[in-house]
Amino acid sequence: MADKDSTLAWPRITGIVSDLDGVVYRGKNAIQDAVGAFKAWQAERIPLCFVTNNSTHTAGDAVSKLRGFGLDVGEENVVTSAVTAANLIRQTYPAGTRTYVIGAPSLKKAIADAELQITDEQPSVVVMGLDRDITHEKLTIAVDAILKGAVLIGTNPDLLLPTPTGFEPGAGACLTAVSAAARVKPIIVGKPEVHMIEAALLRLGTDRASTLMIGDQIPTDIQAGKRAGLCSVLVTTGVPPIHDPSLLAPDFTVSSLKQIPLKR
Repeated sequence: MADKDSTLAWPRITGIVSDLDGVVYRGKNAIQDAVGAFKAWQAERIPLCFVTNNSTHTAGDAVSKLRGFGLDVGEENVVTSAVTAANLIRQTYPAGTRTYVIGAPSLKKAIADAELQITDEQPSVVVMGLDRDITHEKLTIAVDAILKGAVLIGTNPDLLLPTPTGFEPGAGACLTAVSAAARVKPIIVGKPEVHMIEAALLRLGTDRASTLMIGDQIPTDIQAGKRAGLCSVLVTTGVPPIHDPSLLAPDFTVSSLKQIPLKR
């Protein structure tokens, strides 16, 4: 359902789960309407939790950025794909499991904090996130390990990320290349899977029927929200919408978060 902004159509809102990139900001620049909306929700004491597929920042990094925009948040308000990936691995593998990591220092920290051994020698698990220093050698190590039996885990499948001037390849671009070369299907941690949404709901303590999921990408944010049973809102301030009839449609589409009614 697109462009529905009637206050009669919106559900009662008791909690909000939201993406970050393309929703609250683009690169280093805040999206002012969004910041204003989140401040208004906080003033009404509506609990918020941000869920980000971006594994290049820690929860602390995200908090510092959001506070810089004037939002009163703490690390309890942020769920990252990096920490979620580490937790998911530890649900299956013991401490000390050999793990090859392609990604930013924040992803490596999350893996190390989970007591997993980071190595490029005979890993049992390959974890891939966004790596802006990606090389052919790194891809080769990953593919070789997977062909020898390692499991492939991706923090997220995002092919594009919004920047202040346009877009850049996301973690899903390189993940797709490795997956295709090794002929395996990766285990996805972030959206469109529901792992981070469920973690956010536990923190919020709100009923999913009255909790919004806000995002700028239909293949990831909206699918995760719909699969988790949340009313899902697409905001068109980030990655251009993909029109794919095989995907679950958002319940609402808005051009500004200020179109979401504060109360019903």
